[in-house]
Amino acid sequence: MAMNIDSMQFHVPVPGMSLATEPKSRAWERPAQYTTPEETLEFYMERITAPEQVAQILEVLENGYPVTSMVDSIVLGGVMEGIHSLDNAVIIAPALFELITGLADSVDIEYKTGFINNNKPEDASLVTKAMRMPKAIDLVEAIEEEDLQEIEKATSLMSRPVTDKPDESIEEEQE
Repeated sequence: MAMNIDSMQFHVPVPGMSLATEPKSRAWERPAQYTTPEETLEFYMERITAPEQVAQILEVLENGYPVTSMVDSIVLGGVMEGIHSLDNAVIIAPALFELITGLADSVDIEYKTGFINNNKPEDASLVTKAMRMPKAIDLVEAIEEEDLQEIEKATSLMSRPVTDKPDESIEEEQE
């Protein structure tokens, strides 16, 4: 009676396997190739402004892929490959965003930035739809009122909670 078990189920790393590999054989175990934000930005500017790369980036933007997602993918890939540290990725991300949007603006391509427009609520959001209902607004206001009352009752962070009922143990001690 043979059981049909997926053979890939058993091809996973076992605990401690990372200790059996050659030290510094993985990209994340070695120091980053570029250590300063200036070096890292120069590396990406050379790659992104190459003519073949510009054409691919603009095509992806034309298809509706957000610029923020593209920048995140680029810098995350660089971190995973050991090109630069995560700190440098966070520092250079706004400059890469400006570079890519500048390329798109120079050839009049419409693109999505990936930022949510806070002035216009999204209709697809269930929370937005729920908050438009009068009952939801009344419920939120009632909860906020209860929270305010609880805060007003508290005297300090470490004090005993104040209740409307008198403490029986204090009354017994007074008698």
